[in-house]
Amino acid sequence: MQNDIMVSIDCITYNHEKYIADAIESFLMQKTNFKFEILIHDDSSTDGTSEIIKKYEQLYPNIIKPIYQKENQHSKGINVTIKYQLPRARGKYIAVCEGDDYWIDPYKLQKQVDYLEKNKNCSLCFHNAEVIDVANGNKIVKKHIPWAPFNEKYYYQKNAKYNAGELALLDFIPTASLIFPRNLVTEISKNPPDWITKAIVGDAPTRLVLASYGYAYFFDEVMSIYRTNVEGSSTERANIENQNPNQLIHRLKGHIEILDGFNEFSHYKYANQLDEAKKVLEVNMLRVEGKIKELKSKRYKSFYNQFNTKERLKIYLSLYAPKTYKKLVDIKSVSQNLLSEKNK
Repeated sequence: MQNDIMVSIDCITYNHEKYIADAIESFLMQKTNFKFEILIHDDSSTDGTSEIIKKYEQLYPNIIKPIYQKENQHSKGINVTIKYQLPRARGKYIAVCEGDDYWIDPYKLQKQVDYLEKNKNCSLCFHNAEVIDVANGNKIVKKHIPWAPFNEKYYYQKNAKYNAGELALLDFIPTASLIFPRNLVTEISKNPPDWITKAIVGDAPTRLVLASYGYAYFFDEVMSIYRTNVEGSSTERANIENQNPNQLIHRLKGHIEILDGFNEFSHYKYANQLDEAKKVLEVNMLRVEGKIKELKSKRYKSFYNQFNTKERLKIYLSLYAPKTYKKLVDIKSVSQNLLSEKNK
């Protein structure tokens, strides 16, 4: 029967030959009192990813349900989850984990499902993760939450409820930690507004909308691993963009558009919190553009006053001595590469 599946695991992968086995093994190790299915979407990988998936499919044909694309769908602008994963999902809940991440707690699904089952108003559940830097010998860098200094005051160091506005302020949360009711995300996908379909990142608008349907619950436990600097990943692209002012500004504007779109969608219920989240993005844009006068304006003054001497020096150098600033950036980049090679 269709309804005997409690959780559908949504795993999207592309060229994750080095990592996909870790992800699949972490799904299979889950200890639950319910059934789950593993929906893997291989987006026409050009390495050995699909061969690895096929081996697991043969071993667990009743659990692992892959799709092997002949042409890359992401490059065509297709939202793979909406078009391919959701329509075939049978679970009451959708748990997400991309092919280069993995779970480390065998009771992760059970803990989250138990909470969701007992708290019907909870529309999204997530937890903490450890960040591993692939470019630095798989070194554990930090906990995922809080991601940046600004987010620290919204991390309460305990299990907690978040409304959608608070979730925006917490900002970047581990994708591999997300689990939510299938019926809610199916409703979103029926007729998604442009600010969702054209979003610069896929999961950020979805989690905001989901949280607005009830609340998001955070387990302050490390239950997954987030790999950073994986070749072709969003973090690698972001690091490249960080070296190009125009690309960085484009990305920051994209995130601002998500907040603006959600603000209108939610009828401005979280307007104050979303505006605070926007300020962070706008401050970063002004830093890149070297607009010191605007940074000192009333709207951003509290942020500027928090900059230490090093941060202010970087802003001045980038504006008034760009060649010197570029040399310093290049030296830092070379040093990081040498350290990465040393740690291999």
